[in-house]
Formats: sequence, structure tokens, C-alpha cells
Amino acid sequence: MSELNKPSERVSFASHLGFILVAAGCSIGLGNVWRFPYVAGQSGGAIFCLFYLIFLIMLGLPLLTIELAIGRASRQSVSTAFRVLTPGTRRWNIISFIAVAGKYVLLSFYSVVTGWLLFYAGRIFQGDIIGMSEAEVSQQFGKLLSNPSDQFFCMLAVLFISCLICYRGVRNGVEKITKYAMLGMLALMFFLAGYAVTLDGAGEGIDFYLMPSIDNISNVGWWRVINDAMNQVFFSLSIGVGCISIFGSYIGKNHSLLKDSCLIAGLDTMVAFFAGLIIFPVCFSFGVHPDQGPTLIFQTLLKLFNRMDYGQIYGGLFFVFLTIAALTTLVTVIEGIIADNIDNFGMNRTSSTILTFFILVLAGVPTILGFNVWSGFHPLGGDSCILDFLDFILSSNLLPLGALFMVIFCISRKGWNWDGYVAEMMWGRNVDMTSSKNRFLKFYYTYGLTFLISLILIMGYVSRF
Repeated sequence: MSELNKPSERVSFASHLGFILVAAGCSIGLGNVWRFPYVAGQSGGAIFCLFYLIFLIMLGLPLLTIELAIGRASRQSVSTAFRVLTPGTRRWNIISFIAVAGKYVLLSFYSVVTGWLLFYAGRIFQGDIIGMSEAEVSQQFGKLLSNPSDQFFCMLAVLFISCLICYRGVRNGVEKITKYAMLGMLALMFFLAGYAVTLDGAGEGIDFYLMPSIDNISNVGWWRVINDAMNQVFFSLSIGVGCISIFGSYIGKNHSLLKDSCLIAGLDTMVAFFAGLIIFPVCFSFGVHPDQGPTLIFQTLLKLFNRMDYGQIYGGLFFVFLTIAALTTLVTVIEGIIADNIDNFGMNRTSSTILTFFILVLAGVPTILGFNVWSGFHPLGGDSCILDFLDFILSSNLLPLGALFMVIFCISRKGWNWDGYVAEMMWGRNVDMTSSKNRFLKFYYTYGLTFLISLILIMGYVSRF
């Protein structure tokens, strides 16, 4: 039986590099190249980046190891992993429900935004946007949002491409395509960053991005900087809904989960760093303040490309870079959903892929209609739209709740138990879990990690309401 139709048998990656690039591709996406730069711009620049690195170590790395350990120990997707690790009890099924729901909620708007990137990449390379007045560039994004058919067909295209890659299997599809897409994206990113830092006036943007300033903090407040940094770690790494754990189920016991988590987090952070190194020098070079928010890419930067020499080429390449980054996340999260169906319902890969494609197409329709036909519906009050509501459900509820329950599952005697997690971490090379370190880590996971995640959960509601 080919890999395409194996019902729950686990295949492995062809290479360790392939696993790292695929797992990093799950994390690397819009959170790095779209959200990270504009949040950094709104939250003080360099000081935000400093807190982000602190919370990456305090939050990101422990949660990455937990997801990978759960996946490898169970050899299952997140929908069935907790039943395998705690046979005879169903109390932990709540984590599976949160994780599966989280992936669908994520893709219900992520596929739409990826479609926007594909739309702009095509329009820029065709020369349709370059040469427009600044007013026309600003109106272009509004025209796209008001046109449900253009959004739908772009979303359909990115979902079809992603599902086709997943249909080919882990090795021949997900690993092979994502590996080359990631390498191509990194090369393109280095090229664009190299160009950006040579622009006249780029030094001011680099200072804002890399030199901490107390004045920048006083403008936004310490708490906002800290809160935004914690939230960005969650959003950027896609932790809490089992997106990473599925790839743990595909790797062998010879892998060091701590080392692999560091490599995944390192690649993820590198892409976010270089995205800022592209955007901030360009903004300061052309006199645009970097705190423009989510429209920084779709409106502000388009105006800049419109004024640059060879703007059609650089603008097109930039949106290709964004599209590839978003597609790698789509592919890896869809692979998690396909694996959920295979493990939970005994489906083969073909039927699971087809079912997933049609469900995700339908799931994206409300997000699209929220900008036009249903634009009068404000689920969170004010000017909020359906995308805002879905992002709130995911970022302020499902991601932190899923992460919190996974930590409790690992430290609870009625769950996997701390010894089970440590035993899984001990496999592989270069792992040191001496008794003193073991006690410290257990104390930190039990009190420090749960406190930080609970704080994110609470502040998500405080900042919203």
C-alpha cells in the first residue's frame, strides 16, 4: 500500500534537515513576516524584541518540547495522543478538542489572508499596482475586501495547492516541497534585507529596531510591551493547538527534542528578525512611521514600492516571500488535520485530504463575507469583523488554553506524569536531566510556566474588553 493511503501507519522524514525545516515551516508564517514587524513597530521597536527573546526562552522552548514529546511518545496526532498516553481515562480529551478546533479556526482566516498575499503578488508582477497614485493604492486593499469573488478564488487556490502537497504524503509532499520552499524563502529574505539596509536613511530604522530606547517604552507603556511580546511568542510559534506535535510523531527516538526545539525556535526567530530588517529600514528611508498596524504591508509598503526604483520587481519578490511563508504554515497545519482524520476515523490519506479541503473552503467563507456582505455584523462591538472575532477565539482562548492544559497534562499525576515527560526528553543525544535540573524544571513548569500562560489568558480578555 502506498504512503498516500496508509490509514494510521507512521512514516518518518527522509532527513533530519527535512524535519527541522518542515517543523519550522509550521511556525514560520504571517506571525513572523506580517505580525511581528507591525507589533514591534507599535510596541517600542528594540525593547519589544528584547522581551520577545526572553519569553521565547521562558515560554516558547518549554512548550515546543512538550508538543514534540507528546507527539513522539504517542506516535499519534493530537486528536488521539492523550488517549494513548493515559489509557483508560477520557478526562484529557478536552485538550484534543481544543487542539483540533484551534487548527480549523486558524485556517478559517489564515487561508483568506494568504489568498490576499497571492493576489497582491500577482497584481504587482503584472504591473497593475505600480504606477498608481497613493490614494489609489490605499483604495486597492478596500476594493479587494469588498470583492468576495476575488477573495474566494485566491483562497481556493492556496488551499488547493496546500492540500495537493499534503496529498502526496509526508516525504514526497510535505517534506520535499516545504524544504525547498523554506530554503528559497530564506534566500529571498536575505536578498531583500541586504537591499533594505543599503537605502539612504536606513540607519535610523535599524537603530529603532535594534537599539533599545526608554523614550519608545514611555510612549507605549511597559505592560503593553511585555504583554505584546508574550502574545507574539504564542502566535509566532503556533503552540497550543498541536500543530507541532504531529511532526513529533514522525521522528525517531534518536532525536534530541530540546536541540530540535532550539533549532525550530531559532529559525522562526531569524525569519521574524530579517522581516523587521526588511521593513523598518524601508519605512524610515521613505519617511513612513512603522506603527501603521496590520495595514503596514497591504497599504503602506505598497506605496513605498510604488516610489522605489525597480519597485515592481522588489515589491513582487516581497509578496512572493510572504506568500511562501504563509503557505508553509498552511501545508503543515493541514497535514495535522489530515493526520487527525486518519488517526481518529481510520480514513486513508486521499479521502482525508478531500474532506479537509472542502471543510476548509466552507470555513473560510464567513471571514470573506465579514468584509462585505456581512460587514454590518460586529461580533466584538465597535468596528470589529468576523476575522477579529476568529482571531480573538484563537489567540486569546484556544492557544493559551491548549498550552495550559498540555503543561498540566505533563505535570499531573492523573495525566502523563512528570516522569513520563522526562523519560521522553531523555531519549536522543546531548540531553542532561540531572536530579537538580529535574527538580528545578518541575517547579518552573508547575508554577512559573502555568502562571505566565494564565496571565496571557487573563490579559487577552482585559485588553479586549
